Amino acid sequence: MTAWADPSPPALDVALLDRLRAASGFVRIDDLPGDPRAVAAAVDALAAFGFDLERVDGAVAYRGPSPRLCPDQIEHELGTLRVGRRVAVWSRVESTNDLAARGASTEANDGLAVLAEEQTAGRGRRGRSFVAPAGSSLLTSVLLFPPEGLAPAAGDSGAGTAWLTLVGAIAAAELASERTGRRALVKWPNDVRVDGRKLCGVLVERVLRPDGPAAAVVGIGLNVNVPAEAFPPDLRDSATSLSLLAGRTFDRSELARDLLRRLDHWYDVGLRDGPSALAPAWRSRCEHLGRPVRVTTPTGVLAGRLVDVDLEHGLSLEPAPGSGLVRVPLDAVTALAADA
Repeated sequence: MTAWADPSPPALDVALLDRLRAASGFVRIDDLPGDPRAVAAAVDALAAFGFDLERVDGAVAYRGPSPRLCPDQIEHELGTLRVGRRVAVWSRVESTNDLAARGASTEANDGLAVLAEEQTAGRGRRGRSFVAPAGSSLLTSVLLFPPEGLAPAAGDSGAGTAWLTLVGAIAAAELASERTGRRALVKWPNDVRVDGRKLCGVLVERVLRPDGPAAAVVGIGLNVNVPAEAFPPDLRDSATSLSLLAGRTFDRSELARDLLRRLDHWYDVGLRDGPSALAPAWRSRCEHLGRPVRVTTPTGVLAGRLVDVDLEHGLSLEPAPGSGLVRVPLDAVTALAADA
């Protein structure tokens, strides 16, 4: 079942919201720009959407964000080139990736961002499920139309998807580090982790088109306001969230806007300068670089020190000191783990 977060969402005055957020306390409605009656109505609309606003004797103070994702807030002054040209927020869907993929019939939907409060059939890599409590996280999928040569290849090949996976992983890792002050790292192929605990997963899927190169959906599941007890018991020792890392809750709509901007930046870098331009950012955030690892491929398991990571050459392993390097193409990597 798919349902809109609000069948007829009101047009919210996000500029007013920003003024209230920036104030240190109460602001008199008469002192705000515009007709006081119109301002009061705009305040009422913000409160009705769920923003925590305190009103006393003709004055109003911002006390906290809405628990709901707010499309107007996400789109306000977004300033992106492609990602987020259209933003659709849903209350409950089976999969944001599937919903975004439906838009691939026309390139007018390039950059479409689909977000949901809850997924009932969210998935990760290799068919694994992705579960998050309703209203707790960022469940985001972006539809993109990379040009021929950068678009996902046919079949099971990872060609064309590896660089898009990095676009999502680097963007999410940057956001997490900036918001929590903790070092977020990329565990290839599709996880963002802090201190070995999974914070975010990225799933890139190819969308076939009869009249052109394949489109791609970049799906991101980022744990935001998830308390430890909300994780399934088998994940509590291996998962984390922004709120657990920072010791506070976050405005998910502000995070969504930040994430879309970062996705847009790194996607543009890949288009403009080539996917190899992502390699330095990947190296700086590669969790296992310089460490002993075990690499699982369809033909077996390789062990050695991870010397380098590169979109063109893949993973460079040194099986033993002075033994020379073994390169593993990225599309041959099914798992990468530390080797104790």
